[in-house]
Amino acid sequence: MLNNPIDPNPPPFFDEVENVFLVLYTGEMLLKIIGLGFIMGEASYLRDWWNVLDFIIVITSLLSVGGNAEAAAAAPEDSGGFNASSMRAFRVARPLRTISSIKGLKVLMSALISALPMLSDTIIILFGFFLTFAIAGT
Repeated sequence: MLNNPIDPNPPPFFDEVENVFLVLYTGEMLLKIIGLGFIMGEASYLRDWWNVLDFIIVITSLLSVGGNAEAAAAAPEDSGGFNASSMRAFRVARPLRTISSIKGLKVLMSALISALPMLSDTIIILFGFFLTFAIAGT
């Protein structure tokens, strides 16, 4: 039997915790939008790329939850409409929200991302080794 580390039916506790964090993140987003403004203004909410990432994560999570509620209410033979199961993959990006709230972590991630082009030769050699050993099967 193949051991599957990803359980397709997680315990209901995880769904409850997920909903609590979704409410907290949505509240934070709304408070920031009220305080900073949405688009207009120099320091508005969508002028910062970290806030854009937060906005995308929260909106896709809300669409996923809304789509799941619609899918549960719909008849099983109804295959049309919005498929929210594909939106669940965006929830993996939620931990990236913590980067935007911790200034030191934001600086560290910016430095790491700016160092990636200098590591391109090393990464190409590393992938060459991975490919060689993947083909060899050892």
